[in-house]
Amino acid sequence: MSNLDQARVASRSTETTRAALIKAATSVFAEYGYGGGSVRLITQRAMANQAAVNYHFGGKDGLYREVLMAATRAFEENSFLDAAELDALSPEDALRRYLHQFLLPLVKRDRVSRFLRIFAWESVQPSEVFSAFITNSPPRIFHLAEGVVRRFLPQDASAETVTFATLWLAQQPMFFVRDAERLAQPPFSLKFDEDALERLVDTLAGLSLRGLARV
Repeated sequence: MSNLDQARVASRSTETTRAALIKAATSVFAEYGYGGGSVRLITQRAMANQAAVNYHFGGKDGLYREVLMAATRAFEENSFLDAAELDALSPEDALRRYLHQFLLPLVKRDRVSRFLRIFAWESVQPSEVFSAFITNSPPRIFHLAEGVVRRFLPQDASAETVTFATLWLAQQPMFFVRDAERLAQPPFSLKFDEDALERLVDTLAGLSLRGLARV
């Protein structure tokens, strides 16, 4: 094998390892959050050496930043919920669509759903890495939540009121997505399927409509 061929093989091996680490980290952080997701578990799932995390990403923080950047790209590429689409709906339908899309991880286990679970973990266990990241790249869920709540608030609502309402609405689906496994156990014993998802959307939409109306 020529030196050039050897370099190409090494490059492919490096890219494969890097991609495997990002994929494994996404799964682990979605299950346990940043604080609970260990490098050892990530490397075990990626079938890689722990030193590979330092080599490719400079450590756990760098790997987490890469996962967050992948999440941002995935949201943009998939356009799973578009601000213009929400604006075209009635305020009530926009609210329901928002809740439905961000509750989908309860019944789906795709890549976007895992990213949403990571953001849900950050709502109760915020990490410095995430805080620094969202300063420059605020998660899409907050942009869309703000767009929805502004449809219900007076035009002269203060910036503080808008922020309060935005954070409140964003938390509604995050709680269920983050704690789905715990909620499936006693004493709650909730079972999430497509029908249960629709009932949850109906319930949260009704409560949210009454709350926003009072504001």
